[in-house]
Amino acid sequence: MKTLDEAKAECERWFVYLQTQEDKSIALQKLAGERRTGRCNAVDGERRRQEIQGNGLTVYDGADLQDAVRILLKHCPK
Repeated sequence: MKTLDEAKAECERWFVYLQTQEDKSIALQKLAGERRTGRCNAVDGERRRQEIQGNGLTVYDGADLQDAVRILLKHCPK
């Protein structure tokens, strides 16, 4: 990554990742509330949890974000 536009694009990808994680967290909290109040049984709750979380683990690789931040900082006035 060498340009300011590339750095900005990487930051946008990170923001999308963060929003996805927040959306999943909110959905899981809602589901937990439904389980606690009995509006959802254990089988349906597990099925919905798996739908929300998916089958695999998603991890954001911060290496590109680190480069992006360095580029952005170089372009910021002191």
